[in-house]
Amino acid sequence: MRVNFKVLVPSVLIVVSTMLTACGTNSGTKANSSAAPVPTVNKDPASFTILNNDGGEAYAKQAKKDDIFYTEMSKLFSDYVGAPTTINYEFIPAAEFSQQVSVRFVSKDIPEVIATPSISDPGHPTAVENGVFLQLNDLIDKYGPNLKKKIPDNIWRNPRVSKDGKIYAIPKLLTPLNPKAFLIRKDWLEKLGMKQPETVDEFLAFFEAVKTKDPNGNGKNDEIGYFVRPDLGFSMAFFAPFDVTPGVWHFENNQFIPDIINPRMKDAIKLYKLMYDKGYINKDFVTSKTADWTNAIINETVATWSHDLRNVPASWSADKFVSKKAVIDLLPGIKNAKGQLSLGFSDLSIAKVHAILKDTKHPERFVQFMDWTYSDDPKKVNFFTFGINGRNFTESGNNITWDANSEANTKEKAFFQTMINPAGDTRTDQKVLQRMGNFDAKILEKGVGYTEKNLTENPAINMDLPDVMKTSPELTNAPGSLFLDMFAKTVTGKEDIDVAFDKYVAEWKKRGGEQAIKYATDWYTKNVKK
Repeated sequence: MRVNFKVLVPSVLIVVSTMLTACGTNSGTKANSSAAPVPTVNKDPASFTILNNDGGEAYAKQAKKDDIFYTEMSKLFSDYVGAPTTINYEFIPAAEFSQQVSVRFVSKDIPEVIATPSISDPGHPTAVENGVFLQLNDLIDKYGPNLKKKIPDNIWRNPRVSKDGKIYAIPKLLTPLNPKAFLIRKDWLEKLGMKQPETVDEFLAFFEAVKTKDPNGNGKNDEIGYFVRPDLGFSMAFFAPFDVTPGVWHFENNQFIPDIINPRMKDAIKLYKLMYDKGYINKDFVTSKTADWTNAIINETVATWSHDLRNVPASWSADKFVSKKAVIDLLPGIKNAKGQLSLGFSDLSIAKVHAILKDTKHPERFVQFMDWTYSDDPKKVNFFTFGINGRNFTESGNNITWDANSEANTKEKAFFQTMINPAGDTRTDQKVLQRMGNFDAKILEKGVGYTEKNLTENPAINMDLPDVMKTSPELTNAPGSLFLDMFAKTVTGKEDIDVAFDKYVAEWKKRGGEQAIKYATDWYTKNVKK
């Protein structure tokens, strides 16, 4: 089924990347703690196709409409709700998502549901204003008891989900809610006879030892302390001691300003420059690629690095490293001026949102489907955790046998655990980690604890990005921004930090930043400041 509508799409599409990061799991609740399904009034067959990006995941790229996992998921939900329902996904390449969605909105080639970063994503920026997305408040009140119970209020109020108090999408939460991880080679720390670093000075001392004492034992001084990527993705740990982070805003001198122009940011950049000058970070960070980051770590030349906590078991178990003997641990952060360990700031814990098109038949059934995915129905839990009974796992009484490294699960587990799981991600679920065999589940448990204690709430977590920053991405911290250009030039020594930072701030304000600050200050005064 295709739904007809009218939507305006601008000729210039702006894609602003943000890294989202807080803790929990949708599958770790107590048994029978979720609400029973709300009876379905209409028992007619219903069908929904969810348009989604493939996340670069191999199985998602080749999944067909009659995929066995769609069939199994549809059967489990139909049995649960008592009405025949078919759920399918259509995946498009992640890198082209907004562009392809824009074209498809113009050509009216959108299925019943779209899983999108935001209700105002650049691929459909005026969908809400033009009545394309269905308002969901009443349907959620009636058919979504688990949604209301398990999704925090601040998530429902976020502009990625709602506008003017009206809800237009159902979110998929990050699980854990704040999946930040700061990793260290524990075996190197022990080999060097050093304690776990906590202060900036202790990290610098550790990095000096890493650089000069050959902890990887290859006879070369090829080790670095911390790997930095050109867009600063998974590279922001050393902003934390200064209580600033690109993408975060703070109220300073009666104005709500982005940290990318905060005076404290200058001090943070000076630390990155110091580490660059001393060889503690990679000299090629301006041109390095993601593959360079991965290869440097697995080839055992990196002492500490940042990553997504959800990816730690699959990416950094000992067998992934060249020596097959690497021992990693998670760090609680770096101490700030107050002496508090900090991992930085929490971000909004939304992975994506599910919007239903206005003319979709039986929209209440899709709300029920989403409610089911947030429930504790045992069959639902097993499906999104272990896959299909008889194919991915076997069950005998209360015992489940699941081999994470079987041929089927090696290819398929990421698909059913996160790609088609609209409520979260079970890759870091304790039931999964206990069966992985090659990773200590207690490390992840410790990492979740660190995010609970050592992340500071982001004051701008529910602020919509100012319009001027949406249309002028050079004002953000995205690739190609004024900030990243200044950061690269000052860290590498091409420009003096004191002169360049002040010049950059003036240019940022001139290009529309003053307008952004006015919008943000008005928002903060109205919604946060009491």
